[in-house]
Amino acid sequence: MTGEADPPADGGPNLLLVCVDCLREDFLRTDRTETPFLDDLRARGRSCPNLYATATTTTPCIASLLTGTYGERNGVQSLQRGSLSPDVRSLAEVLGDRGYHTEALVTGPLLPETGLDRGFDEYDCRERSASLFGDWRERALGRLRTLPDPFFAFVHLWELHEDVHVPPAFDEPRYGETPYGRALSALDGHLRRLVDAVPEDTVVAVVGDHGESVTHRHNPLRLLAKSVRDAVRYYGGVDTRDVVGRLNRALDDRGPDIADHFIENGHGENVYDFTTNVPFVLAGPGISPATVDAQVRQVDVFPTLLDALGVEADVEVDGDAIRPEAGVDDRPAYMRACGTSLHRQKNHARAIRAEGLCYVEYPDRDWSPELYDLAADPRQLAPVADPDRAARLRRLLPTTDGALDEAERLDVDDRLRDLGYL
Repeated sequence: MTGEADPPADGGPNLLLVCVDCLREDFLRTDRTETPFLDDLRARGRSCPNLYATATTTTPCIASLLTGTYGERNGVQSLQRGSLSPDVRSLAEVLGDRGYHTEALVTGPLLPETGLDRGFDEYDCRERSASLFGDWRERALGRLRTLPDPFFAFVHLWELHEDVHVPPAFDEPRYGETPYGRALSALDGHLRRLVDAVPEDTVVAVVGDHGESVTHRHNPLRLLAKSVRDAVRYYGGVDTRDVVGRLNRALDDRGPDIADHFIENGHGENVYDFTTNVPFVLAGPGISPATVDAQVRQVDVFPTLLDALGVEADVEVDGDAIRPEAGVDDRPAYMRACGTSLHRQKNHARAIRAEGLCYVEYPDRDWSPELYDLAADPRQLAPVADPDRAARLRRLLPTTDGALDEAERLDVDDRLRDLGYL
């Protein structure tokens, strides 16, 4: 994405980018939750229901969201390793050069040590207990109401992240069968208040960083089976995929809300659709209603936001703007599983989703790759044997050049321990 940098902004639209941690796209396509605001935003804006995250862990996802680049370029490899590379430019830096006031209200693992604060005039990383469901709501609304024009505000929300605390008024079945669904129903009204707090000439984007496995979270059989699987696979290095696959297929379509793979929980450990398919909705001045059904990527959000603001910048990115008026074809989506729950870096996975297929490999394990035919097996429960097609997709993976192995370890363990990651 290249071009001469524009002069300082003068009367251009503001930008509010809201990232809801763990927000799954498929929960917005059902009537099992009550989300009238998000439904309205999708109806009057540009919606991309087939957008895929670059990772299934927060920090690398946000790095891709704010730079339009994959971890191999931006340097952020996981929750614990790698900070933002000086060779990439963030959305805050680009818009700051255009005269925007830039402000971030974030939480979770997004500490300044990650480098994600670069370019922000104000970067407030709050405690995870500071929630829109509590007293922090008024502080957030107050900040948004008083931002100077033009502004770029990035708000990162934690209300759907485990452990989920559902407001009492929403803790009943009509708002969702699980705490996750009920919390999403409760959050919807607060998202409306955030958007109502900013001027009308504001471009509003709502995105998820990654998804979440929620269906069988508290099932005692799953808890036991996963504990055994984790010990044998992640610590012992034993390939358990065949046994786990048979268990997942046998228990498919059971449980409340959206059916996940039975053995899975949370996020960070796999690259299946329930942890990678996240919503992206864009609305505001100059944004015509449209639904983009083509497969797009998290790295496409950065250039799309600049395009919506009319900003050109001389930056190198891995994504492309999503322009419905020009037609959008499916784009190969690269994804990584790099969560701390994988227990050691050698358990990381890489995947590419393209040509109606999903290819998954385990770079530091001597295991055969997996290939899923997404038309025949959209739930990714039974890999197929097709070496030729697998090899074709493997060639679409970014080269690592050791980047995924050599990133420095950040001094963030106290925070990760508080968040329950360690």
